[in-house]
Formats: sequence, structure tokens, C-alpha cells
Amino acid sequence: MVKKLRSPLIEELDTELSPLDAFELLFEGKHFSFFLDSGMDPGKLGRYSFVGSSPFLVLSSRGSEITLTQGAEKSSLRGNPFDILNNFLGVYHLDSSSPQVPFLGGAVGYFSYDLCHFIERLPGTAVDDLQLPECYFGFYDLVVAFDNLQGRAYIISTGFP
Repeated sequence: MVKKLRSPLIEELDTELSPLDAFELLFEGKHFSFFLDSGMDPGKLGRYSFVGSSPFLVLSSRGSEITLTQGAEKSSLRGNPFDILNNFLGVYHLDSSSPQVPFLGGAVGYFSYDLCHFIERLPGTAVDDLQLPECYFGFYDLVVAFDNLQGRAYIISTGFP
């Protein structure tokens, strides 16, 4: 994969919308939407909130079976999900020197505890009753970031893919 180092476009928005209002207005009900907000005091750990939707790439895995979704196209490969994700993080890397906010777009998702088998040998005793992916990440170009302490909002585009 070829590394694509880019500088994100960051523009301050003139809005009175709260992060929740912005999420509901812009992204609610859209596929792969996310709303990252701690609900904590903005002066402590709740300073920033982030909303977004419509990733340009989705990576999911179950065991060593990895599915990549780009628009309507799906492809599969086998491997260690940590290694594959690390490759994509290298490809879609941003020049983040002096950003106004700590998250500029890119990967949002989760790792399940079942990925422990890629790190150490443990007995496989868990019952897979939910049938969820063990790893699931969307790669987002467009993010709206809120600085809840300063009362500012920014729209950010990575320029990817």
C-alpha cells in the first residue's frame, strides 16, 4: 500500500448547535454514523465531541477473515486484524501538526476481547451469542468536531480516499 500523507482541511463553523443536535440533524439514521461524546465536564475529560457518517472504507473481522467495504464493493482477505488495520492506518496518515482539535478524521471503531487470541494463546471458551465482528472500524473523511470548553465547532475533511 502507498502512504498518502495529507494535511486536513479545518474550517471553524458559526453554529449554536450542540453536538447532539448536530448529530441528529446531519447524520442520524445514516449508515455507519458515529457520535463520540463523553458526557463529562468540558473542563475535565469532556472537552471534545465528534460526529460523522459515511466512511470511505469499513474494515471488519471475525477470526482471521477480514472484510473490506468501499462503497458497494466488498473484498475479503485473511490475516491478523491488527496487522491489516495497522497497514491502513499507515496508508491514511494525516499530517497533524498543530491541530485545533485532537481528532481530525480517520478510523473510528472497536476491538473485542476475542482478539486476545492474536496476542496470546488462550483457550477459546467464549460463546459467540451476538455474532458481532471482533474488529470493526470505519475510515471517515468528514468529521464535525466540537470544542465544548471554548464553544467552538469545526468541520474537518481529510481529503481521503
